[in-house]
Amino acid sequence: MAAPKVNKPKPNVPPPPPKKGPTVHGKAALIPKHIPKQFTIGNLSRKGKKIILYSDSGMGKSTLGMLLDNPAFIAIDDGVYLMTHPVTGEKVQGPQGVETYQDVRDVFQSDILDPFDNIVIDTITDVQHAAIPWILMNNPKEGGKEKAENLEDYGWHKGYRHWYEAMEGLIFDLNRWLRKGKNIILLAQSTGIKMSSEYGDDYKKVGPDLYHEDKWSIYKLFTRWVDYILRINYTDMTVNDKKKRATGGSQRAVYLKPTVQYEAKSRIDYGDAYECVSFANKTDDSIWRLILDGD
Repeated sequence: MAAPKVNKPKPNVPPPPPKKGPTVHGKAALIPKHIPKQFTIGNLSRKGKKIILYSDSGMGKSTLGMLLDNPAFIAIDDGVYLMTHPVTGEKVQGPQGVETYQDVRDVFQSDILDPFDNIVIDTITDVQHAAIPWILMNNPKEGGKEKAENLEDYGWHKGYRHWYEAMEGLIFDLNRWLRKGKNIILLAQSTGIKMSSEYGDDYKKVGPDLYHEDKWSIYKLFTRWVDYILRINYTDMTVNDKKKRATGGSQRAVYLKPTVQYEAKSRIDYGDAYECVSFANKTDDSIWRLILDGD
C-alpha cells in the first residue's frame, strides 16, 4: 500500500531588496534630471569665422596673421617668437609655454584668450604631429597593457582613427570660441595631396599639410570644417615645360578661389573679381579687409 502524499509547506522567501541607485561615499548620488532647452526661432548667425591660411615656408603666413585685429598666437612653431609686428614693431601676444598637443587643448579649454578678437594657431600642421605622442601615451594597445610604439602598432588603421579623433576633439574646443565671436585662423604648411577621382586616375593638388587618406583624413576633417581656405602664392611664376624650372615669382597674392591644381575655398561667392587678393608687402592686409571687416 502506497504511503500517503504529504504536502510540504513552501518556505517563506522574503522579497529581494529594492535596487539601490548610484552612491558616492555610501550616500545616494544625485541624478540630475534632463531639462530640455527652450528654443526660439530667429536668424541663424555665427560671429566667428574659421580660416585655413597655408603656403610654403617663408611666404608670409605668420606676418599676415599678425595683421589681424588684436590677435593671439598659439605658437607650436617657435619661428614666430623671432618676429615682430610689421607695422607696430611689437612682439606677438599669446599664451607662453605651449609645447604639446595637451597644452593646446588646455589653452582652448581655459578662458585665457577672452581678451583677443582673433586666435591664430601657428601651425595646425605642427599640432597634428604633436598629437601623435599624446595618442601613444593615452591609448594603449588592445588589452590595455602594452604601449604602442607608433600609429601602425595599433593594427590596421586603428592608430590613424585615434589620430583623427584627437584632431576632432580639438575642433570641439575651437567651436566654443567661435560661439564667443572669435575668428579662428589655422596656419598650415603647404604640400602635395594625392586625391581620388571618381572620373579616372588619382591626381595631386597643392593643399594644407594635413594627413590625408580615404578613411581617416585629417585634411578633409579641417577643410570641410572651415569657411575659408586661403593660399599664399606668387602671381607671376611660370614653369618651363622642358626643364621643369620655375621662373619669376616676385609678387605674392592670397588665392581664395579653388582650382584643380590647388585647394582654396570661400563660403561667400566674391565672383571672378576675387580669384586672388593682393599681398603686395608685409603690411598689406587686403584679405582681412575683404572677408572680416564689416561683420
